[in-house]
Amino acid sequence: MTKSGDFLSFIATNIGLGQKASLLWAVNAGRLSQTAGLFLLGFYVGRKQMFADTETNRLRWTKLLAVAAVAFAPLYSLRELAMGGDPMVRQTVGTAFDMWQKLAFACVLVASFALLYRSRRFATAVGGLRYYGRMSLTNYISQSVIGALVYFPFGLYLAPHCGHTLSLLIGIAVFVVQVWACKWWLSAHKQGPLEGLWHKWTWVGKS
Repeated sequence: MTKSGDFLSFIATNIGLGQKASLLWAVNAGRLSQTAGLFLLGFYVGRKQMFADTETNRLRWTKLLAVAAVAFAPLYSLRELAMGGDPMVRQTVGTAFDMWQKLAFACVLVASFALLYRSRRFATAVGGLRYYGRMSLTNYISQSVIGALVYFPFGLYLAPHCGHTLSLLIGIAVFVVQVWACKWWLSAHKQGPLEGLWHKWTWVGKS
């Protein structure tokens, strides 16, 4: 359907078969439980106010950075070892170690960012990201729409002509435009358009 260039068939297939395939892949790859776990982890971090600039939190992030950095190497090695086994081992043990090594790497990134953000120079340099984060749902969906229009046959169909470098540059350009759009939108609105819609759906029927 993607290669045919038929936009309506593309939409219909994505709404039907595409959603089913995506859900089954998420279950098979462990992403369903992983996503739930990450939501709970984010909830815990928020309840503990771990992003507040306190000495206790600095110590927490420093410890997490050290533990995650040390844990990443053996977890990655075990993942590579498991992925070299038979299909059953790859699908079970390999998937488990893959998620754990990615979690360790994510902790390294988040802890590093949290510690660096205490620096005024770094905070000023990346301050624009807060606008992007406040509209994360809108940005996530719009990235898919923009990507489809750029790469698929019913749009510009640049997929056969874009290598890794050009695709990276396109991604950076889209990101920069989205950051600018977020600043513009939030200068007059409290939330992004899809965030506002999600909020209304969450509290539908409540007075």
